[in-house]
Amino acid sequence: MSHWKKRRRTKAGRIAVSPFFFLLLALFAAVDRQRLLFPILSAAALHEAGHLAVLRLVGGQIEQFTLTPFGGELRIRRSEWLSYGREIASVLAGPGVNLVCALVLGRAAAELSWERGYLLSGIHMLLALFNLLPLRQLDGGRALYLMLSWLLDPITADRIGHGVGCFFLCVALLLTAALQGAVGLQLPLVVLEFWFVLCWCAETGIVKSRLCG
Repeated sequence: MSHWKKRRRTKAGRIAVSPFFFLLLALFAAVDRQRLLFPILSAAALHEAGHLAVLRLVGGQIEQFTLTPFGGELRIRRSEWLSYGREIASVLAGPGVNLVCALVLGRAAAELSWERGYLLSGIHMLLALFNLLPLRQLDGGRALYLMLSWLLDPITADRIGHGVGCFFLCVALLLTAALQGAVGLQLPLVVLEFWFVLCWCAETGIVKSRLCG
């Protein structure tokens, strides 16, 4: 869920947290009837560790790590900007770690008749697939932008990415609203809609600085 920003140098190793991260965490905890918060946070931690490991492997130095409602945001030093290929590898490393964990846990659950293993495997799989959605706040959107920048140019890539992201968010909000109408008011769907609205605000530049820390 991490994405990269290249800004002026700050103190190395700085960690920041957006207040919206705590708000989203509190909302999720309120609807967490199956006690999934800790497994999800653990899967998210492994996801971010994948980003960090590959980023360091390809030579990137981290200036700041920020927790936002969209996951972790990594800033790398201006003097150590990466090639498109290396940055794409770093971006996709997070979902890649979750996919590997999903496969390993699923295999262990099958061989050991470990029922909770299926649940943990599903969490990792869903986290990987969710992060590959074409939203610029997620790994999928960032990877799409980088690949289009590599093939075309950054300005065209930004326009295409913005259009794809806005279209997807419109569809997602309409679907969740329709689902609310069909099943009635459900708090988990309200939380999901709230997250989509935050994405829309970030996509369109509304209170972007506050959302991202």
